[in-house]
Amino acid sequence: TPSGLRAVTTVWSAHMDDSFKRRFYKNWTRSKKKAFTKYEQQWAEAKSGEDPIEIKRRLEFIKSYCDVVRVIAHSQVKKLKNLKMKKAHVMEIQING
Repeated sequence: TPSGLRAVTTVWSAHMDDSFKRRFYKNWTRSKKKAFTKYEQQWAEAKSGEDPIEIKRRLEFIKSYCDVVRVIAHSQVKKLKNLKMKKAHVMEIQING
């Protein structure tokens, strides 16, 4: 597009750490913690060792149409004992292009 790159599709991991999910809530303890539950359910319904059909379709779409692929990565703050933080640091990394 004239204004820049456009997101074509998104594929999330099978498991996301609670420290990553905390980043999406203003108050974690009061929330119902529903972020990414429908997406994790897709992975749970798939046969063990296989990707869900929807995920396979999206990955093939990315392989054929995307010029740039980016990854959302997060830190593991619970492994740092002297840090009182519970929310993960989140950053976007471009892995090709």
